[in-house]
Amino acid sequence: MTPNVFGLDQFANDLNPAIVGMIRSWHGDSELEPLYHRLQARKTRRGFLDSFAEALVALHARRCGCSIQVEVPTPSGKTCDLLLERNGVSLFVHVKRLGSRKPTTKRMQISSRLRILEQIEKPWVVKVRWQESLDDEAMQAFVIAAASFIETARLGDEKVVRDANGVELGGVKIVAPQEERRVALVIGLPSGFVDESPRIDRLLHRAHKQFMPKGSNLILVCTPHLQGVGDVESALLGTYVERWDEHPAKGKRVAHGRSKDAFWCHNQMQDSQLAGWFWLAPMHHEYQGKLWMREGYDALTPVAQLAQDLFSK
Repeated sequence: MTPNVFGLDQFANDLNPAIVGMIRSWHGDSELEPLYHRLQARKTRRGFLDSFAEALVALHARRCGCSIQVEVPTPSGKTCDLLLERNGVSLFVHVKRLGSRKPTTKRMQISSRLRILEQIEKPWVVKVRWQESLDDEAMQAFVIAAASFIETARLGDEKVVRDANGVELGGVKIVAPQEERRVALVIGLPSGFVDESPRIDRLLHRAHKQFMPKGSNLILVCTPHLQGVGDVESALLGTYVERWDEHPAKGKRVAHGRSKDAFWCHNQMQDSQLAGWFWLAPMHHEYQGKLWMREGYDALTPVAQLAQDLFSK
């Protein structure tokens, strides 16, 4: 292969130098050399990032004392991305990457006026978005309208805020209940709220087709932004909705629960018991993720303990 054309030679400038050095050291490594060569063979950024996500998981598992096998064949003719083993416990890991819809290098400026919304005594997680061009007066108008909406809104309600001339200032959406008695804010995209759950659901189903029968399988979905953890959770467990088929909690008028269209809904995908999310930040050097275990799964089994030790950080 011609130097400085593909793989690490082409994309290294966008990656954490320490991670690049570790991956280059895999050349000649009995376990991880196949992953090194796969990265070097990638010709597009999309394909490279797919393999880079697997490399980050492998690097993290190696640091945690695991032995690793790459691209393990399954009886169905497909392959499992990584087989991790430690102290006689094995875990088949399937890594899927949610690509960015649109690359951006902008950093959103968050107005201090939005902190007023966090003082509202309502037990909601609220997404807010606004036009980046708003001046202080327009931002104040947006916050006043958003606060008024939050005071009377119900789960799932959404409002587009406009000025007197009908020009859109931003939006507000009630996305989930919470135990705290005050509003918790989640920053959305200036252009609108994007629910990535359908795309993630497709990734989960693709990973499921690669499961090793009778093995312990874990799906890891990575996203390019920290807010992706909520989208992965919604795809796995369902979005929050009002549940009129359940009794409200004491002191509540309405019961809240999850929708019934999730990957882990009822008796679907019974062989899937473990799933996780992690943040794919090429310049970041530490693994940051979250692990979910299906309801009823024994968290004290050796494989569950291994999964928690590796992926609930």
